[in-house]
Amino acid sequence: MLPRLLLLLAAAAAAVDPVAFPGAAEARDPTGRYAVTCVSAENSDGGGHHDLNLDVLKSSQSRRLLSFGRHATVFWAPDGNALAITDWGGSDFSTIQVFYPERPGATADLGAELSRSFPSLPERERNHHVYLEAVRWLDAKTLRFRLRGYGDRDPGGFDLLFDYALGGDVRRARI
Repeated sequence: MLPRLLLLLAAAAAAVDPVAFPGAAEARDPTGRYAVTCVSAENSDGGGHHDLNLDVLKSSQSRRLLSFGRHATVFWAPDGNALAITDWGGSDFSTIQVFYPERPGATADLGAELSRSFPSLPERERNHHVYLEAVRWLDAKTLRFRLRGYGDRDPGGFDLLFDYALGGDVRRARI
């Protein structure tokens, strides 16, 4: 009974809530090794932009992960070895990038991964409002995300769930 209780407590402690930027001060990974911070600036045309940076807390090193214009949401994997960022880039689209703190430059674009696994997905092709959104980490290696939207093909809207295995394929979620 005690080992099972400890496993349940560890799983609950590993659950990480999403952090929205701009607005939050930082999004720390569950292990305390890293933090994502946001730096905001004004463009020459009067609009704003934001940079999400990955800070290595022990060394004070920092590197830019992503620039965005509107807002973004950060989800850390339970083991802190990956993070998913939903970039709410426009009123009619959003994207997801997965980053790996220990592998600078290595990223996964979930729009491209979805296209690779599902070359013909009519919901993406014939609707003019299409959003990708990270939902939650199922475990340290699997991210659940949704594809939702509306438009000419689906005026009433659509909402689909997928699972992305890090470095692998995208599959429809089994609920």
